[in-house]
Amino acid sequence: MFPAVSLDIETTGLNSHRDAIIEIGAVKYDGNEIVGKWQSLINPQRPIRPMITQLTGIDTKMVASAPQISAVIQEFADFVGDLPVIGHNISFDLSFLGNHHNFDTNPVIDTFEIAAVILPSAPRYSLASLVEELNLKNLSPHRAQEDADATLEVFLRLLEKARALPVHLIAEIVQSSKNIGWDGRWFFSQLLREQSKTPIKARSVKQKEYGILFTDPSEILAPPMKANDEIHPLDVEEITEILSPGGLFSQYLDKFESRNEQIEMLQAVTNAISGSQHLMVEAGTGIGKSYAYLIPAALWSTKNNSRVVISTNTINLQDQLMDKDIPDVQKALGIDIRAVVMKGRSNYLCPRRLQALRHRKPRDVSELRLLGKVLVWLESGGSGFLNELTLTGPAEKEAWVRISAQDESCNMEACVSKMGGGCPYFHARQSALNAHVIVVNHALLLSDVVANNRVLPEYKYLIVDEAHHLEDASTNALSYRVTRREIERLFSELGGTNSGVLGRILETTKKHLNPSDQAGAEKMVGKASDLAFRAENTFRTFFVQLDTFLEDERDGRPLSEYGQKVRVVPSTHTIPIWSEVEIAWDVAAQPVDSLRKMLDQLHHDMADEIQTNDEEIEVLLGDLAGIVRRLQEVHRFINAMVFDLDPGYIYWIEVDFRFRKLTLNFAPLHIGTLMENFLWHTKESVVITSATLTANEQFDYIRSRLNADEADELVMGSPFDYENSALLFIPTDMPEPADFRAYQQYLSRAISKTAQATSGRMLVLFTSYKQLRATSQVITPLLAKDHIQVFEQGGGASASSLLESFKKAERAVLLGTRSFWEGVDVPGEALSVLVITKLPFDVPSDPVIAARSETFENPFGEYTLPEAILRFRQGFGRLIRTQSDRGVVAVLDRRVRSKQYGPQFLHSLPHCHLVETTIEDLPSESARWLNI
Repeated sequence: MFPAVSLDIETTGLNSHRDAIIEIGAVKYDGNEIVGKWQSLINPQRPIRPMITQLTGIDTKMVASAPQISAVIQEFADFVGDLPVIGHNISFDLSFLGNHHNFDTNPVIDTFEIAAVILPSAPRYSLASLVEELNLKNLSPHRAQEDADATLEVFLRLLEKARALPVHLIAEIVQSSKNIGWDGRWFFSQLLREQSKTPIKARSVKQKEYGILFTDPSEILAPPMKANDEIHPLDVEEITEILSPGGLFSQYLDKFESRNEQIEMLQAVTNAISGSQHLMVEAGTGIGKSYAYLIPAALWSTKNNSRVVISTNTINLQDQLMDKDIPDVQKALGIDIRAVVMKGRSNYLCPRRLQALRHRKPRDVSELRLLGKVLVWLESGGSGFLNELTLTGPAEKEAWVRISAQDESCNMEACVSKMGGGCPYFHARQSALNAHVIVVNHALLLSDVVANNRVLPEYKYLIVDEAHHLEDASTNALSYRVTRREIERLFSELGGTNSGVLGRILETTKKHLNPSDQAGAEKMVGKASDLAFRAENTFRTFFVQLDTFLEDERDGRPLSEYGQKVRVVPSTHTIPIWSEVEIAWDVAAQPVDSLRKMLDQLHHDMADEIQTNDEEIEVLLGDLAGIVRRLQEVHRFINAMVFDLDPGYIYWIEVDFRFRKLTLNFAPLHIGTLMENFLWHTKESVVITSATLTANEQFDYIRSRLNADEADELVMGSPFDYENSALLFIPTDMPEPADFRAYQQYLSRAISKTAQATSGRMLVLFTSYKQLRATSQVITPLLAKDHIQVFEQGGGASASSLLESFKKAERAVLLGTRSFWEGVDVPGEALSVLVITKLPFDVPSDPVIAARSETFENPFGEYTLPEAILRFRQGFGRLIRTQSDRGVVAVLDRRVRSKQYGPQFLHSLPHCHLVETTIEDLPSESARWLNI
């Protein structure tokens, strides 16, 4: 494996055909020590953009006197020679270098691919993240030489971990990668050769034989918890004592502060649960609402053996409840609370489907990487729960679904009889059946509602935290989408006589069927293959016709950078060009429906004729049933859109600008009726809570959206002293947002000047990417002069990684859109200034917003305005996160004063120190307030 060369390049952009190299760095390692280094700046013969300069520290002036790539490439190639090359995402580096020299014969070692297998639970696989994960150092990230050094260090640490893996596991990875072009194969092949020469050590496997057993069958089939026949109500006075001064919590938690607001919420939740009432509670930031509902929930469930389900919107809150809050309640109260998190079936590994994948071997890099990752994960004690695993990109996520427990035809008894034990999903479900408290997300909660309560164990008591998200989360969970790519992937997965599920069925049935039955199966598969070919081609024609329809809707104009969304309503069906869509779907629908029926028949015939415990057959029949189900869903939803619109659904066609991806979308118009029929009317007590439930100091909006007519209400303000901790700045001379050019000039100047005055420490919330990008282009070079970094959402990094980078930077500005309006928790001085650029109104032309607006007599006042106020309050809540926080909130939208509805936004906020003056005063007022 050694000697080898670790290399890295910096470039003017990401496209190897358009962009150019600006720096190369490399280090040669002989297996014991570094024996050489090579580094050079490169003149790209073009200006270097400010964004690249901010990232790398390399500007146009620095490379002006540097050699061109043609002058140094041969010297670099001589340094590398024919040695193995190590790189992080090495294909990127070689795509640029390959324009000037051929490195095709050099063995390739990609630290990204190796890390994605060796470190299955690493939070991220970027070079910087791996350096942090492995406790290494990289003092100058995004400089070629330093990154080449860091890549070598990462590789050596990964090699050390890989050498600890059992030989049989390495051998399986190598064997599985035999016919796949994977940049990790050479490394694992060399590792296998090396390990095969060493004596075999006794292995200590932290997991039982992976792919087989995850728990004892007796645990899986144990009887569930049974509620007491006699219900024992809770004593409100006794429970109040728990959070009172000198109570159990103050004895257990050193820094616990008794708060009147928390106690009042505790009492209200206790009365609601004990008295079978419904309740809505708005609990301001800092109240500690989780303890206020967990204590009565825990005492009620343990006292009466009655399950309580707690639903959240975010994983962060689920983790907080399970890792901190519930253990605190358990220890402080001295009671045994059985609490579990339950997810949808696709979040759990299916041992049976994993075995089938290992048997048939991966078909592509994503499946191969996933298989290696899962085997290493299970070897090191993985539980089979997706939450412990890090998946890289959409393709790997799709591969996971194929080995997940998503097959609903599988049941607990079948898993026990076929696999000799239970799988992670049924283990989790059994744990839930015996749990006092079950923590779920909103999507699973509503999936259970739609499935008539067949997803979750039976329960009568529900607490919904982050309830302001309930409608959106439910809409997403109950929506359906069809894309051209998904249809192509569906037919590819189905395959034909020599490929896909159909091909594998024929290959596998040879050992189970007699010649006559096998011939019949081959004939049916042949017909299905022909039908699939016809259906796929007619689908292509259908999507082409949809493209034509969309082009006609925009009058032949080019697609804008925002893409295009066209809602399909009854009047759409009267447009002349829609008749062409109808004809195209009519032609496609016939072979699709015929194919579905034929595959359904094939499934039943195979299941009847092959009486065997062959796991591969079982998995293939499960896969076939899944394809039949998806074809049925596609047919049903598209048929409704084209011919028979359901008034309870919203339909629209969408195409995005960047990838030209066309999507058919279907979403429920309302979820309130579901809430009413399956929650409010069937549960003993439903408590919903959030820091933001009221608009204009009323629950009317959330009550109407969720049909919560029967729920009592309680508003608990925050205990924080906003008057002395938060300065609310309203400029008196800001242009109207409609005057884009003037507004943008004022906005960019205000942000840059204020950031300079406060040394960054600023979060700027936008309502559109266009304005965010325009602002970033102006302020980034200006702030770079003061060594203030600008982190911009939409530049490729995930929201979570941007937030982590912002927290670690001493002088930084973070520009974010919708996902940053909430969920951002940066206590202390790292976030001292919050800028709200515009009031967060929804785009009125958005199909879901437009459809729901039509159901109101006064759409703006009853729907658009309350929704914007709730989001505005969420954005404001990003600033003050603890009692000691201090900061500035600048609302740079003059409509809070110039429009009649404006005061409603300001009245929705806690009472702050208000300053209204010219925008030029924002930097000095901010510095003064922050004592800078």
